[in-house]
Amino acid sequence: MAYPTLLKNDNGCPVGCQECLKACADRGSYPKLPQIEKVELPEENFSTVSTCNQCSDGDCLDVCPTGALRKNSAGFVAIDPATCLGCGLCNMVCPYGGIMSIENLHKSSKCDMCHGRETAACAEACPHQVLSEMKAGPLLESFQPDVCSPGLQFCAGCAMELVARVLLKTLGDDVVLFGAPSCCVLSDKVKVQYYGTLMTNLASTASGVSRYFKKTGRETICLALTGDGATADLAFGTVSAAAERGERILYVCYDNEAYMNTGIQRIGTTPFGAWTNTTQVGSHDRGKSRAAKDVAILIAEHGVNYAATATLGYMADMVEKFKKAKEAVKTGFAYIHVLAPCPTGWKMPTELAVAVTRMAVSVNYFPLWEAVKGNFAFTHEVKDPRPVGDYIGLMKRFGHYDLRQTETLQAIVDERYRRLKRLTHKLQ
Repeated sequence: MAYPTLLKNDNGCPVGCQECLKACADRGSYPKLPQIEKVELPEENFSTVSTCNQCSDGDCLDVCPTGALRKNSAGFVAIDPATCLGCGLCNMVCPYGGIMSIENLHKSSKCDMCHGRETAACAEACPHQVLSEMKAGPLLESFQPDVCSPGLQFCAGCAMELVARVLLKTLGDDVVLFGAPSCCVLSDKVKVQYYGTLMTNLASTASGVSRYFKKTGRETICLALTGDGATADLAFGTVSAAAERGERILYVCYDNEAYMNTGIQRIGTTPFGAWTNTTQVGSHDRGKSRAAKDVAILIAEHGVNYAATATLGYMADMVEKFKKAKEAVKTGFAYIHVLAPCPTGWKMPTELAVAVTRMAVSVNYFPLWEAVKGNFAFTHEVKDPRPVGDYIGLMKRFGHYDLRQTETLQAIVDERYRRLKRLTHKLQ
C-alpha cells in the first residue's frame, strides 16, 4: 500500500518561520504533542522541517518494546502516548529522522497526517510552499497490471527498474517493446512482445512495424525504450528522421549520461567536466571538455506531437507525461527524456538514486517541461534555484571540480534555462 505523505521542498524554508509548527500544535487532535520539527543550521545556510515519510512498513513498528506504534484506521503509523515509554528506539531506527523524542515528557512523537482531517494542517498553513501533501491514491489507481517479471537484471540501486515498471504499468499490455543493446534490455523479462534491434536501427525498425499497424487499423503502441547511447549519438539520425516524419512511435530515452553498459564511456549527453573512462581526470585533462547535447530540446523542435522531460523524483509529473504521450502517439511521434542516475557510473551511493534527480531539478540542471507540437511549457518551475554545486556535490564523478569548473557548469545551466524560458514564452 502507499499512503499520502508530506512533500518537502528544502529550498525556500526561511529561518525563524514557525507557521507549520503552530498549525501542528493547534490541529485539534489529541494528544497535542508536536509532530513536526524545525531544523536550522544557520552556519550552513540551511533551514527545513523534519517529519515522517509515512513508510508503508517502517522499521519503527518492529522495535517498539511496548507496542505503542501501530497503524491507525487510516493506515498511518501512530504512537499511543499512553503506552509510549519514550525509550527512543523508534527514533534511532528511522533513517529519515521522522520521529521525535519529547524529553521533558519522556515520550516519542511522529506525524500521523492529522488523522481525521482532510488535509494536513502544516501543509495548509505553510506560506512558502515548502510543505505540500502528496496523495498516492490517484497515481496508483491509474496503473495497469505489472507486465515486468519479479526479478530484473539491473544493477543495485539502478533507477531504471522503477522507470520501466511505471512506464509499462501506465501504458498497459497492448504494446510492442523495441529495445537495443543497453543497460535496459528487457526481452524475456516482460509479458509483452519484444523486438530486439541494433543500436543504430531501433527507430527505423519501430517505424516499419508502426506503419504495418496503421495499415491494418491496430492501435498497438510501438514503444522504443533505450538509453542515450542509441539516442543521442549512434542513432540520432534515425531518431530525428522518425520524429520529422511523425511516425507513430513512443520513444523513451533513459539518460544516464554515458555508455554505462559497455564501461562508462563519454557520450554526447555527458555533462561538462564529468569523469568517465574516456574523459579522465589528471594533470592535463579535467573530465569532459564540452557541454552536453540537449537531445530533448532537439527532438521537441521537430514539432512532434509530444515531447517532455521526466524523472523519478517527480513521479506524478512523470506518470502524467506517460499518459499524454500514450494519447499523442496515436497520431504521431512522442518522446520522453528521463534522467536516470547510474550509481556506478556517477560514483554515488545507491540510496541517492531518487534524491539526486530531485536535486537536479531544484538547481535547474534538469528542468521539467513539455512541448506539444513545438509549444513549450514548464510542468514544474523552480522559483529560487539552488546553486549547481549542491547537485554535483552528491557524486564523485564531479569530485575533481575546482571553482572555475563549477562556475562554468553554472553558466551552462543558467544559459540553457534562459533558452528554455524563451521557448516557453513563444506563445505570449
